[in-house]
Amino acid sequence: MLPLARDHPLSLSLASSVLSHPSSPPLHCSSISGDLTGGLVYLTINPPPSHPYSFRGWKVVVGGHGIGNDLDLSSGFGHGRRPVFVRFAESAVLVAAGVDDDGTVSCETFWDEIGANPEGVTVQRIVDALVGLLERGSKADAEFSRKKWEVCRTFEALIKRDGLLSPDVDVAAGINGEVAQYIEDIESGRDVERPGWLLEPTPGVFTFPLFSKAFCERLVALLDAFEKTDLPRRRPNTMNNYGLILNEIGLGSFSHSLLDRVVAPLSRKLFERETFATSLDHTHTFTVEYEVGKDTGLDMHHDASEVTLNVCLGKDFRGGGLRFCGSFGSADYRKNRLTVAHERGRAVLHLGRVRHAAADVEGGERVNLIVWARSSAFRAAAAYGHIKPDGYPKEKEGEVDLICLSKANDADYEERIRGGPRVKKARLDK
Repeated sequence: MLPLARDHPLSLSLASSVLSHPSSPPLHCSSISGDLTGGLVYLTINPPPSHPYSFRGWKVVVGGHGIGNDLDLSSGFGHGRRPVFVRFAESAVLVAAGVDDDGTVSCETFWDEIGANPEGVTVQRIVDALVGLLERGSKADAEFSRKKWEVCRTFEALIKRDGLLSPDVDVAAGINGEVAQYIEDIESGRDVERPGWLLEPTPGVFTFPLFSKAFCERLVALLDAFEKTDLPRRRPNTMNNYGLILNEIGLGSFSHSLLDRVVAPLSRKLFERETFATSLDHTHTFTVEYEVGKDTGLDMHHDASEVTLNVCLGKDFRGGGLRFCGSFGSADYRKNRLTVAHERGRAVLHLGRVRHAAADVEGGERVNLIVWARSSAFRAAAAYGHIKPDGYPKEKEGEVDLICLSKANDADYEERIRGGPRVKKARLDK
């Protein structure tokens, strides 16, 4: 397992310093809080008025392992001066040089300003370096960030009464009571058996009731309201032509609450043997829509995530099950396992490396909420060779089922379809 922030001395020291001076936030910082249990510091940075990124406050999380868990290890990441982990929490809105897609601060000038000696690292020094990082950014990046932020702000103004858009949103109210109690039990360290409603139809794939019908309808109504506006939007990925990225329409806090309340605690318990189980810290959260005459299904693939949560929100539909094959890197990667039927409010939680596809809907319209949960620490360590990437080392592939082939993703698709080696035909059920 990757070590937690609460086991990192510098993270604990920074959190402690914040808690000892709660009424004295650093310069250019409008809010600050420390969490000794988690070993984290939460900041909201407000650059000065003349600053290109001064149009809003920027939430930042400081603390933890990954890039910078100690000086010896951090030198393996291409730069030897990263004694603590620093990440912008709202990466979907921020565009800036030296900030990765997940919000991780990777700018070498920033780390030069922080310094290599942990004893010299202070919260004020981190804040000053962050303000400097943004100030050095291009006007084009700052303007793009402003436009993305204004989309969220404009939509929130149109839908004034919906608390799902609140920065303080908590998804707990919409979660099934038994699920909420189970999560509370396992987070409290109670020794509880796996409940009967939590099913594992195939290894690495779990299903359970998550949202009420009313909560699903409320979220769908909010998504429909955005679709009716003329606000700019990006589609969720290269595979889906319909759906929305939640962080880019004002639902970033909702996405993070879903990670904290559901995905992360369940992953720590259900996937406890996985290296990344304790360190899921950010998401790409989006919706997908399937309807006859539009996108009807989705080709076989595995996700760009460590763990995926897939929740059916409705609407009324027929067919369109979630078909699972093996795991990336395993001998049975393209071996058929089973198809899980979607039900409104019911969730499927699975490892991102498990190959799957959305069977075609036969009628009506289906909307699903997808959370790709990721670990910054795991990805950083894997990128620089400290641990194996997810799905490696690969096993020699065995028998292949036609149903598990992907026209878009498999280089040998045509050969296999024509009857290549070890291909087993399977019924393309829906």
